[in-house]
Amino acid sequence: MGALLGVSNAIDRLLARIAWWFGWLFVALVFVICWDILTRKIGFQIPGFGSTPIQELEWHLHGMLFIFWLGYAYVRNVHVRIDVFTAGKTPRQQAKLEIFGLIVFAIPYCAVATYYSYLFAQTAFIQNESSDAPNGLPHRWIIKFCLVLGLLLLDLAVASVLMRKLVMLFGPPDLAARAAPPAASH
Repeated sequence: MGALLGVSNAIDRLLARIAWWFGWLFVALVFVICWDILTRKIGFQIPGFGSTPIQELEWHLHGMLFIFWLGYAYVRNVHVRIDVFTAGKTPRQQAKLEIFGLIVFAIPYCAVATYYSYLFAQTAFIQNESSDAPNGLPHRWIIKFCLVLGLLLLDLAVASVLMRKLVMLFGPPDLAARAAPPAASH
């Protein structure tokens, strides 16, 4: 049980580090949005690099922020959740429901989504897919491979939460207490 908790903690630290590094994309995103607004207002565009690629870059950055933070949000228990089934339940009952949801829903979904996102990105790479817009961004496969990486991080997050919940339910009391989820900051 100690090994499960150790692996879970290592995954959580990795996800936190990745989320921190990709958090810097917020700065880039703010700059890109401001640049787009400013150039549209004053009518100045860099020749050959108009508003279309800037707007595509905005959604690429938005997507990367979401993709690379999703796993971290899940392990920190700050993801969107509707607690219809868990409201009023004890922590042990909530852990059992979480394990059920992970095994029945999350793991199969993640397996299928990760597999097909890889095929999706691979096809984009082989075809050297680019934007449909004539002056849009090239190399669309880059953002599609980010989806694959983000889903792999989500896979790790699901494994981490599953290990943590198993330790909570079946581990000795000292480990079970350390496996309790972090307090959600709402």
